[in-house]
Amino acid sequence: MLKKLGSKIIKGLLIVFLAIAIIVFVIPNIRSYLNKNKIVNIVMENQELLNSAVQDGSYHDVLKIDGVRDIHYFKTDAGNTYIDYFCDGFGIVPSSVYYGFYYHSIDEPIGYQGVNVKLTRDGSGWSWRQPGGDNWCYIEKIEEHWYYYEAGF
Repeated sequence: MLKKLGSKIIKGLLIVFLAIAIIVFVIPNIRSYLNKNKIVNIVMENQELLNSAVQDGSYHDVLKIDGVRDIHYFKTDAGNTYIDYFCDGFGIVPSSVYYGFYYHSIDEPIGYQGVNVKLTRDGSGWSWRQPGGDNWCYIEKIEEHWYYYEAGF
């Protein structure tokens, strides 16, 4: 009787452990993959509108695109234009992740919201991690001046 109970407890704990592992490791990667594909498609399918909005300064016209939820205009420390197009996010700080794309006038990768951080090559893009902290960002070039981003806090 005790052997059967112990076996059921072990099986139950394994199922709970597996569920936690899936939640922690698999679901965020799936979400990231789906968001990246969606955002790259938004940029590729709306290239003309995006470029004309930047040239004309009519940034908020981009809010008409399904999937773009907010826009923020920044000047970088070097005085360059950085326009952040927020598309999705989840979580509550200190464990939240934001997804979107940005325009950078000098066509170089830069940190989230135009912050000058030391980016390092990471797969198909660049990444940054806060030393001794939990903030991070990952960036990939989509097209000239247009970049995909993920940022975590």
